[in-house]
Parts: sequence; structure tokens; C-alpha cells
Amino acid sequence: MMRRFFRFHCVFIALMAGAFLEGCGSSSPPTPPPPAGPQLIFSTYLGGATPCDPSVGALTFAQNAVVDALGNIYVTGATTACDLPVLNAWQAQPAAGSTMSAFVAKYDGAGNLLWSTYLGGDGQSIGVGVVVMPDGGAAVMGLTTSDAQGPFPTTNAFQDHNNGQSDAFVTVFDSNGAIRYSTYLGGSGVEGTAGPPFADDANNGNSIAVDAQGLVYVTGPTNSGAGNGAVSFPVTANALQRELNQSKDATTAMDAFMAILDPAKSGADSLVYSSFLGGSKDDKGHAIAVDAGGDLITVVGYTQSRDFPTTANAYRPAPAPDGFTSNGFVIQFTSSLPGDPASQYAERYCTYLGADAADARDDAYAVALDPAGLIAVTGRTESADFPMNPQANSIYNSAPYLQPGVTGDQPYLVKIDPSQSGAPSLAYATFLGGDGFCTSAAVNAAGISFVGGETDAEGQQYTPSSTPAQAPQLFPYTADALFTSLQGSWDAILMGVSADGATLSFSTYLGGSASDRTYGLAVDPSGNVIMTGLTFSSDFPLKNPAQSYPGNTGSQNAFVTKIGPF
Repeated sequence: MMRRFFRFHCVFIALMAGAFLEGCGSSSPPTPPPPAGPQLIFSTYLGGATPCDPSVGALTFAQNAVVDALGNIYVTGATTACDLPVLNAWQAQPAAGSTMSAFVAKYDGAGNLLWSTYLGGDGQSIGVGVVVMPDGGAAVMGLTTSDAQGPFPTTNAFQDHNNGQSDAFVTVFDSNGAIRYSTYLGGSGVEGTAGPPFADDANNGNSIAVDAQGLVYVTGPTNSGAGNGAVSFPVTANALQRELNQSKDATTAMDAFMAILDPAKSGADSLVYSSFLGGSKDDKGHAIAVDAGGDLITVVGYTQSRDFPTTANAYRPAPAPDGFTSNGFVIQFTSSLPGDPASQYAERYCTYLGADAADARDDAYAVALDPAGLIAVTGRTESADFPMNPQANSIYNSAPYLQPGVTGDQPYLVKIDPSQSGAPSLAYATFLGGDGFCTSAAVNAAGISFVGGETDAEGQQYTPSSTPAQAPQLFPYTADALFTSLQGSWDAILMGVSADGATLSFSTYLGGSASDRTYGLAVDPSGNVIMTGLTFSSDFPLKNPAQSYPGNTGSQNAFVTKIGPF
């Protein structure tokens, strides 16, 4: 009797346990907790396999990206492939005779391709910068050699033809990919750097910005001066600098330029403002930013001039000693009547940025404005005495091993407060460690500054410190990095710096077994970061890709990657 009861009791318990487990879903494994830290949300290739010119090969690279209020992503760059994946294209194939075309692609927030188009004429064209228009769509700034035989597409243009060897262009698309404004912008010399042929590493930085009115601001380099029948880069009557600033023994010196266009207008009326910017040697505008009201316009770039037009309130108004290779520059203009042809422009703040030394070698590639109106700048330096702020609790405040021409470059991040004068205007500065450089910057709503670029340095885990440390020669990655070791010969990198500037909040490698590089960054409305650039890797990390295969295996392809949440 006891044995029978025992058997019944055991069966009852087993049945009840089974019913309990079945009710809890024992037939499927428990859902794992979400991974800690930012993750790949999507990551895709973008590229073609068939070259327009077999002697060139099929190369595709992305130069910049931007995100609209709905989370849609616009990407621009260039391709020498005639079979780039296009969708709902305004221009479905390269123009006859072209060996390189710009492209523009739009993805939704999940990484699905919405539209993709070629953009160019019979010459070479490259998309360098892209920005979202306040009424939808995007504006692209780039460079083209296309001429009257097979012109770059223009609509309502200020300038409907190519004036020189290469001209800048500005093209505005609506949200469906149709062109509503497009113009050449240039003189009879060269606009842009090292072209043609255009190269991915010759024209860096997001060279276009937009204000809340929809005015488009662009920068870049030009050597188009007037004289001997030459056509000058177009300038307006109220320009701060109306002529190319050349030394007596130079005939090809480059200046930066800054121009403002109103794509709601057409013809001559659409050029609101345009001016040269520079000294007597080479100067290049790499990136531009503007506040919503259009009152404050910031340009950063590169200068070799000892007479660059700095202001008295600059962090460093005086040039480096004779012999210096280069410094960066940071300049902020004011506009008295944004969008009005009668507006007056003035330099609010302008400084050299880099070492005050005869062997200085520094460059400023990218700019972003933080929520407090500070100017965040990144680039590269080989200068051990790149300026630091001893009063700020930076991440790394020294890199004594740096030697121009001997060591590699080091990325940096600085924040400048143009409302301050002299030394206090350098609000924050830090080296970022490793061997490499950064060409892109973005700031999220919480004030975290993100920079992107590339490195070939092996890594070490970052350890937060209450006091600034010496920058490591190894790449500092954080514990939540997507990749904690170098994946190929060069990897793309993404680094985030806390709002107070004291902590490396995120840092990761990103790449495959070959070489990879970040060129553009953007932050979406949810705080996720979009990276874009180029990859030589046939095993670049993918997630929910719109294009799962490298267009041209073993050669340059673009990538678009979304990482978050932050």
C-alpha cells in the first residue's frame, strides 16, 4: 500500500512539474538578455563590380553621411563602377565617357535602400559632403571635371557650366530623389585637392551645412584667381576677401572659400555670399558648420600661411615659426542678416590650431557644434606639443613620442569656446592615442562627441583615470567595444568622448581582414551613430545588409554601418 501511494505521489509530482514547465514555455529556450553596450544595428556594403574604365578598376567609396528627423540616412561618395546598385534613380547610369561619378543613396532607419542614384557628367565627379534640408531631402557638395561636352546636371543654377579644370558643385534633392537645384561653383583654376583623378583621401570633411531657413553653406579649396584672362572663383560684393591671396613667387597657391547658396532661388539670385579665405600660402577648407539661425558660421581646415587672417581674441593669433609644415585653423563668422544679400559678415574668432613650433604638422578635418555652442574639432597631428588645456581634465594630455616625419599621426579632439578670448577659448583638448587619424565628427544631444577615422595600431583596453595620462601608442578600446583587436592592416575606428571631456565613453575597431576607413559620421534622432567610409575587406562585418556582397572583391567598396544605442 505504501509502495502504491509512493508511485502515485511521484507520478502526480512529475505531471504537475511537466504542466508547470509547459505553461512556462519549456519547449523553447529562454530569451537571452540583450547584449550590454552598443551593437551593430545594420551594416552593409555599397559597391559595383564592373569598371567604367577597365584600366581604373571598380572602386566605390563613401565620403559622408547624414540623418533626417525620421531616421533616414543619406550617403554620398564616388564610384568608378558602372553597375552600382541603383533604385528609383534620378540618373540610372554614369554619363557617357565618365570614369568616375558621384552617387547619393538613401536608406531608412533599418538599413533598407529607398533610392540610389549616380550623379555626374562626362568627366569625373565626387560627392564630398551631404546635409539634410529642413523641408526634406538632402543637399550634396562635391567636385566635377564634367564640361560642356557632357555637362554635370544643373537646375536653376547660379553657374550652368564648368569654368575650369575642376569646379565644385552643389546639388539639392527632394526626399524622393528628384533634383530641385544644382549648380557648378568655381573659376578657371582648380577647386578641390589632388584632382583629377579624385581620390578618397584628398578631399575630407563634411564640406556642407544648412540652417533652419534652408540656406546651404559650403567650403573647400580653390586656386582660381583673376588675371591674364582667368576667371576668378565667384565672390560677392560684400566678401571679406575678394581676391586669391598669393605670394609673389607663387602662381598656384590655394585659398579656402566659403559660400552660401539659397536653393529656393535661381540663377544669380541663388548665390547669397561668397568669399576667399586665406593667406599667402596654401589654405584648404575641409568642413563647415552653422547654427540654426545662420548667425554663426564655422569653418575648419589646413593652412601653411604665416599670415592667415586670425583675430586678436584667438587662442593663438600668431603663426608658428618659419619652417612649419602646417597648422589647422578654426574660424567663426557672424552674419548680420542671414540670407539677405545685404548681410554683413565679420570674423568673430579665428585661430591657428596646432603646435607653435618650426616642425609643426597638424590638420583640422572635421567640425561639429555641441549643445552649448562649443566648436568640436578633430583631425590629425604629429606634434608632441599640440596645445593642451592644463586646467581641463582631458583624457590624454601628452604624447612625447610624436615626431614629425618619424612617427605616425595621432588623432585629437578639441573644443573651442569662441565667446572666450586667448587661452580660455581652448575649453578642452586631448590626444586620442594610437597611430592614425580622424576625419569625421558628430555630437549627440547629450553632448557626447564622436570621432571616426582609421588606425593600424594594436590595442589596449582603456582605463579611466581621474587625472590626464600620457596617450598610448596603442589604440585605446573600451570594454564594450564591438572589436577589441585590430582585424586587418588598417581598421575603421569610432570613438566617443563624454560631454565633460574627461572620459573615453566608447571606442572600438570596425573592419575585416584587409583595410577599412571611416570618413563620415552622423547621429540619428535616437542617438545611434551612423558610420560610412570605405573597405577593402571581403569579410567586413555585416548586419541586415542591403548589399551582402562586396561589389569588387579585394578593392574599394563603400560601407554604411549603424551602431547603438548610446
